[in-house]
Amino acid sequence: MHAHEAAIRPRPLATPSGLGMVLFLVSETFLFGSLFIIYYYLRAYTLPQWPPANVHLALGLVTVNTVLLLSSSVTMHAATAAIRRGSQGGLARWLGATIALGAAFLGITAWEWTHATFRPWEHAYGSIFYTLTGFHALHVLIGLGLLGALLLRATRGRFSTTRHQAVEVGGYYWHFVDGVWIAVYTTIFLIR
Repeated sequence: MHAHEAAIRPRPLATPSGLGMVLFLVSETFLFGSLFIIYYYLRAYTLPQWPPANVHLALGLVTVNTVLLLSSSVTMHAATAAIRRGSQGGLARWLGATIALGAAFLGITAWEWTHATFRPWEHAYGSIFYTLTGFHALHVLIGLGLLGALLLRATRGRFSTTRHQAVEVGGYYWHFVDGVWIAVYTTIFLIR
């Protein structure tokens, strides 16, 4: 890339789509923040035992799942770095790895839900557990759709060192989803 190309290419956050994604993520922060407030309110005021006695969470499996999702942030970063260097193949490979890790996370989450010892309608804990993890899973699913669209465009050679803003913006979303999971994991599985 020439010096004048770098000088005229706006930073992703300085573009309408970059700013739009940041504003969207701020609104999503309020959504998840509200769910965390509800969780902690219920934890403090509604049940004598939190979580209820019939709640058994598979911490080991959830920790493996957490490692998978956090690894997907590393692969997403590698995808962005690859296209900044002009590597279409690297972009496609790293996006594929990110999608595979995200899909594995969703698969394990679905398995956990179907094998849980409680259901959402049994008590307040069940309601907030499934709501919080469900909203997060929905965001992962949306992210996988976004990454799939980026992968399709990448395989058609639509990105370059100077034209990859969509990859950067998609990365913002994916890193946000991973960051939210850290808060969910800490709240539900560690602090309890």
